[in-house]
Amino acid sequence: MKAGALDRRITILRQGPAIDDGYTTTPGEWEAYVSRWASWKPANGREVLENQGITANTGGTFWLRYDSETATITPLDRVQWEGRDWDIVSFNFLGRNEGIELIVTINDEG
Repeated sequence: MKAGALDRRITILRQGPAIDDGYTTTPGEWEAYVSRWASWKPANGREVLENQGITANTGGTFWLRYDSETATITPLDRVQWEGRDWDIVSFNFLGRNEGIELIVTINDEG
């Protein structure tokens, strides 16, 4: 993986522990887990007519270097990039401890 191609700074977000107030349990807040340099390739966007509105689905792929922290990323985590939170659809290892591929998507309701 060429260092020059890693030109985007992303943050992996992980959900914190659930909060139990004695009456209800609410999901924990999203917290920064790790920040890394990554490469980005956008996918083709598409608009889908859902119910009475239009939802624009945008996605793409991030590639980042493998290390002990990035190896623990799962689809339950999120990617934060340019002020937006992206859902991880797929997580794949590249080669033998060379890199990680994250396929992400975001829904922008219109």
